[in-house]
Amino acid sequence: MEMKTIVKKRTVAEDMERENGSEDCETPTGLNIRDETENGAESVAQGTLKPGSPIRPLVSEEEVRKLAERLYGIIVLEMCELDSYDDRNFMIHADSFVKNPILKSVSTNGYVMKIANSLDSSDESFFYAQNEIMLHLNKRGIKCPVPMQNIYGKYHSVEKLGQFNHVVRLLEYIPGKVFHGVPHPDKLFYQAGQFIARIDSALKSIDKEMVAKRQSIWMMENFPKLKDFLYVIKDEHHKDIVEQVLDAFQRRVIPNINEYEQGVIYGDFNEHNIIVNKKSSNVKEYEITGIIDFGDVCYSRYVFELAIAMAYMILEANDINTGGLVIAGYSMIRLIPLHEKEILRVAIAARLCQSLVMGLYTATVDASNQYILSSQTRGWNVLEALWAESDKDLLERWNSIAEEYLTHSLPLSTTTTSSQRFTSIVFAECLKDFVNHQELRLVLQNAAMILTQKNGTQQIRKTPIITPTVIAAL
Repeated sequence: MEMKTIVKKRTVAEDMERENGSEDCETPTGLNIRDETENGAESVAQGTLKPGSPIRPLVSEEEVRKLAERLYGIIVLEMCELDSYDDRNFMIHADSFVKNPILKSVSTNGYVMKIANSLDSSDESFFYAQNEIMLHLNKRGIKCPVPMQNIYGKYHSVEKLGQFNHVVRLLEYIPGKVFHGVPHPDKLFYQAGQFIARIDSALKSIDKEMVAKRQSIWMMENFPKLKDFLYVIKDEHHKDIVEQVLDAFQRRVIPNINEYEQGVIYGDFNEHNIIVNKKSSNVKEYEITGIIDFGDVCYSRYVFELAIAMAYMILEANDINTGGLVIAGYSMIRLIPLHEKEILRVAIAARLCQSLVMGLYTATVDASNQYILSSQTRGWNVLEALWAESDKDLLERWNSIAEEYLTHSLPLSTTTTSSQRFTSIVFAECLKDFVNHQELRLVLQNAAMILTQKNGTQQIRKTPIITPTVIAAL
């Protein structure tokens, strides 16, 4: 049995060769890195926590067993603690032979009990939002951890542990491996682009007010705050690049921030939060099947969501051209406006800067975490290569890669023209993953826009319903 961890955000510096979990509960240490970075750095950005404040839950394994039984009726058969810095997370397997008076059924895959730090626990509404979003996505065919109702009929509770209150939740475990731990053919990066766009499409029907007030140092809107952490960069060349990116972001993105489409976004589509499983038709090939860790959901800009996904996929592949594959997949669900494409390089560079600088910051506040610096070289090299490109050249290359991938991703007749092939693939891909009629209509509308642009028509067709007549007219 494979035991998966709920992995928090990793910095670029983290390149631990881990899979989704293991029988001996050996878990990726990225969990404590993200917690330290988020709570240490975010406290500086928001003025909510001073470094060194005791916010980590003080709880023993015996107390966790009692919480599991009292709140969820679970008699713990097997348990191990997962790495975390400011939170406490425990992998739990319930004794299925003991009748549970609270849970309707006991998951054979196990659970993760998450005990949040006292700082995050002070914003109980954010946990309500996370729970609602996970349930919402599951109903729409996007696999993510399902929160369990406790004895009070709630998806979380606030428990007094030691001197502080902490939010306690129980999430059902998702079987699989993380994206980082498997081979990466082009198709998997294409799927990554599609998957994050599907998530954002599904989140359109979520009440934005649940996360509208959420702020974090990791939100792209707050990238200018990174200047407060530049003192951790000792390499002057690296610092110069970050300062250039900060300047470009301030000049090109911030003044036009209200022009970019907004919505509820996932906010952390990285290689350690994406769950993959082997395809039944080919045991050697993996496909994306789920997503974990909703600690960064927020109301933000869709272009930032795409930039975050592209940044982490480029890093995972160690190849800037991978961005074109992500764009190919993403474009099948949501059309990327030209004014958003024009800032992608700057936004991706901004995310890389966030991850690199906050990784260095973490190392300065916790000497025991020096191992996170082991792969800083790769991250800085990717950032330097990206920043050396021009917006125009890079965007043209990404667009070319996206079109090339689409026109060769399905086997069609050798007599099919290039235009016919592109048209067939666009519609085939759009139809493949729709969840309901509303989403089907959305992706078909998007396909019409893509094909209209492809045919050189300047006016984008926007039709409320795609009919055979409309499709034939394309």
